[in-house]
Amino acid sequence: MLSGRIMIVSDRNEVIAELQPIIRAGQHLALTVADGAEALRTLEEGLVPDVVISDLGSRRSLEDIDYVLRFRELNRVGRHLAVVEDGAPFAVGDTIPARGRLPELTALPRPFHRADTTRKIDEAILRVDHDLRALRGEMWRELHRMQQSMRQMQRETVNALAATVAARDPYMHGHATRVAELCAQVAEAMELPADQCELLDTAAVLHEIGKASVPLELLHKTSPLSPSELEQIRGHAAIGAGIVGGVPALKRAAPVILHQGTDHADLSDHLAPGTPEYRLAGILRVADAYDAMLSPRSYRGPVTRDYLEQTLVSGAGTRFCPAAVDAVIGLTRPDPRPEDRTP
Repeated sequence: MLSGRIMIVSDRNEVIAELQPIIRAGQHLALTVADGAEALRTLEEGLVPDVVISDLGSRRSLEDIDYVLRFRELNRVGRHLAVVEDGAPFAVGDTIPARGRLPELTALPRPFHRADTTRKIDEAILRVDHDLRALRGEMWRELHRMQQSMRQMQRETVNALAATVAARDPYMHGHATRVAELCAQVAEAMELPADQCELLDTAAVLHEIGKASVPLELLHKTSPLSPSELEQIRGHAAIGAGIVGGVPALKRAAPVILHQGTDHADLSDHLAPGTPEYRLAGILRVADAYDAMLSPRSYRGPVTRDYLEQTLVSGAGTRFCPAAVDAVIGLTRPDPRPEDRTP
């Protein structure tokens, strides 16, 4: 049997002496207060019971009836019982209809019959437990709906930011989209948790957003870049991290974007090894380098597959995360088997 907390509101010692043994025999906790004012103070102090029993034969229990309303505010699933005696105007069957500000109550006739009184108290506790479970389920469903709504808002924010990149330079947007797709494949191959996959996707889609501050003529320049121009382009990661970090829902992606170009050997100087950000920055670095080498630029065409693999493998452990290199090469290497042919 479930145990509950029961408050008795009565100043009649004989009623308390009869009720308390019944309540305690059912493994419930009994708390007694003399009147409505004390009941209200007890509720305001944070001691909120599962069930309140009001002694309607006690004059003081009917004073300051606001405690009944406050109890229902604090405990939406709580139950209210009332002690009634023969001849009392409230005694009507097993329930007492709502009367004025007093809601409908379950009657506990006095003299008390132990079995009947125990049954009504136990039923009240069971209904509290049932309603509490239902309320908890509804709260979890509402929390899930809120989380889904927040994810949708986050995705819309990411899409809006990505659209600013696409409007300025379609190449940058196309590159970011391809990098995000490759990152998703790597994350799945490495069996990353769903929250890390989502964080990596956000960082990958937005990793080029800082280049919105770089003049297009500099991004598309075919002649060699000067040291200052090269530094301006390399600074896009910090600018992008600043933009993303200013959006509360996206700020966890900021360190991944900031260190997208940091060599693997130096990454531990900026991010703690073992953290999601450390792992995701390493994946983004490799995926970004892979797509950049395969994409034609204003100053060169795409590199060969052999050169690409040689660059990644030779840089594993120094420039690139070894696990990410293995995953990218394994996922993108062409199948050497001949295509099936129908005889």
